[in-house]
This record gives sequence, C-alpha cells and structure tokens, in this order.
Amino acid sequence: MKSTLSSKDLRVSIRQVAQRAGVSAMTVSNVLRAREDQMVGETRARVLQAIHDLGYVPVRSAIQNRHVATNSIGLVFIQALEGEIGYPTFLGMCDRARQKDYDLTVLLRSEPEWVKPGTESQFLDRRCDGFIFIGDSRHEITEALVRHGIPVVECYSVFSPTGVANILIDNVCAMRQGVTLLAEHGHRRIGFLAGPKNNGEAQQRIEGYRSRMYELFGENPDKYIVQGETWGDLWGCKKGSGQDTRPYAEAILAMDVTAVLCANDLFALAVWRLAEEKGLRVPEDISIVGMDNLAQGAERGLTSIAPCFEQIGSAAVDAILTLLQGGSSADASQIIPVSMMERASVAAPHTRGI
Repeated sequence: MKSTLSSKDLRVSIRQVAQRAGVSAMTVSNVLRAREDQMVGETRARVLQAIHDLGYVPVRSAIQNRHVATNSIGLVFIQALEGEIGYPTFLGMCDRARQKDYDLTVLLRSEPEWVKPGTESQFLDRRCDGFIFIGDSRHEITEALVRHGIPVVECYSVFSPTGVANILIDNVCAMRQGVTLLAEHGHRRIGFLAGPKNNGEAQQRIEGYRSRMYELFGENPDKYIVQGETWGDLWGCKKGSGQDTRPYAEAILAMDVTAVLCANDLFALAVWRLAEEKGLRVPEDISIVGMDNLAQGAERGLTSIAPCFEQIGSAAVDAILTLLQGGSSADASQIIPVSMMERASVAAPHTRGI
C-alpha cells in the first residue's frame, strides 16, 4: 500500500519545537514525559502551544520504518473487551493469530495531554504491523493510519473510512430470518424493537426487517417499528449502563402485535419482563425473538439469532494479513453469517389472534 506522506508529515523535531517555544530540547523532552517538577507552569504552557502549532508527533517517519515487520497486531477495543460479545471476539483473534504466528497487542494507553486532538501518535510508533478496532473508531485516527500505509480493520462498524476493511455480522439476513421464523409460526403483526438511529448495524437490521415484512405481507411495516435511542440494557441492570429500555418495551407492547422481533437480546428480555408484569404469557400471548444469543437469554428460553463472535475475531486477523500482503480493503472485508437458535419464546399466536 503506497504511503501518501508529504515532506512535512512526521518531520517536526524536538529542536524545532524547542526553538519555537524558546526553550531547550531537554525542556521539551521533560514536557513530553510529564516531568512537571522540572519546569514552571508558564514554560510548560509555551512548549505545549509549540507542539500543537507545529503538529509535532514523536515518532520516526513511517516511510523509514515500513520495512520493519513486528509480527504484532494492535487491538483497540472501542466496545468493552469483557462481556459476551467482546470476549469471544478476542478469543477468535487469539486463536487465529496463534495459527498465523502473530502476537496481539491490546492498546490501553490514553493520549497524553500534549497530543493535539486527532493526532494518531500512539498508533504510529511502528510497534504493530496493523490495527483492529472493535467498534466505531475515531475516523481521524483510522484515516491517518490508512494515509500512512498501515493496515486497519474495523469489527462491528458499518460506516468506515475508505481503505479500512470491515468485518460485519450479516445484520440484514439476521432480521430476515427472524421475520421468516415468526411468519412460519403464523404471525403477521410482528413488531420490531430497533437499535439507535445513528448506528450502522441498527440501520441494517431495520432494512432486513422491512424488506422481509414487505415481501411476505405486501405492506409497509413501519407502523410496527419502535426505535430505541441506545442499544439498551435490562432496565439499568447492564454493567456500566444508566439507560432504561422500559419506555421502548412499553411502546412495542402497546401495539396490536402478536410477536416482537428485537434488535438484540437485551431488548427482548426487557419486553419479556414487561409482558409478564402485564399478565401476558410468553409465548402463548406474545412471541419474542432477540439477537446475539446472550447467556441470560438462553437461560430463559429466548429464541435468538446467533452471530459467531469468535468467527468475527478470526476474520479480522485474516483481514489484516490480507492487507499486509497487498490486498485491498474490499478483498479483506467479510460479512459473517448468523444462525437461528429456536427456543421456548416462540409459538403460534393464540389469545391475541392472528
């Protein structure tokens, strides 16, 4: 992959920063290393301003280092590493990296204060041959990496910059499978509890629901869609979340539907909980289907559409290797299929009618 580095990119030196700030190179070094006891506040402020003005990045040119292979892939978890999505994705990466004789480096460092917003300093020290972002990355970072010829892959991110490879769940097919299953059980009025409007995966899942509903029943199904503002939690019980899914569950159950297809299992479990509060039986009075095949859903008997998160991780490592071998981002991108896990939460409509 050809680099588009200009003569100015990554060429600013500590001496130039020192000259602009009117200090010694050692003083600049002390600022970069957060040795605040070595200087007065006014001096430190001048150095930080000079760093920002010159766009200084403390690494050697990517062109000079591009021949050095580290056999290490950097991982950046925008989504949490722990949990039933992040952790199996990580395990899939580990298995494939081991097979391919690569190390994985999980980036945990936060950007230091002196880094200008959008500067990709921590990614350009050449300790990794490429980077995998798990979740939606900052586009200024991934664009800069591509610009410098560094392979970049994103998992679970639909809207990626040009040159970034995507590893995605087949979100459209997933929701089409959900609608098909419910229709096979006799449901026609199928509500859809969707994810947030600004999320690419959520929009793909809406597309899958709409297209299959229209094919089967010949009418616009938008009246049956409730869209959440987040991916939801189980009414405040999901670790680290302060959002409440109850209003969305209330809205979907207020509709004249016999079944609810949910964009994820957390939504589905919230609908189930509220249905029971209202005296509805699952699946006798309302059928429910989720997505992600989370353990807490399986324990309750929730029918769920199951992505293979380990396969996502494995495919991400393969994508990095494809890019390193000169393949295009299109060559490296993959859409990973899903499977249906049918359990006790789906049955033919009864008391609510067809």
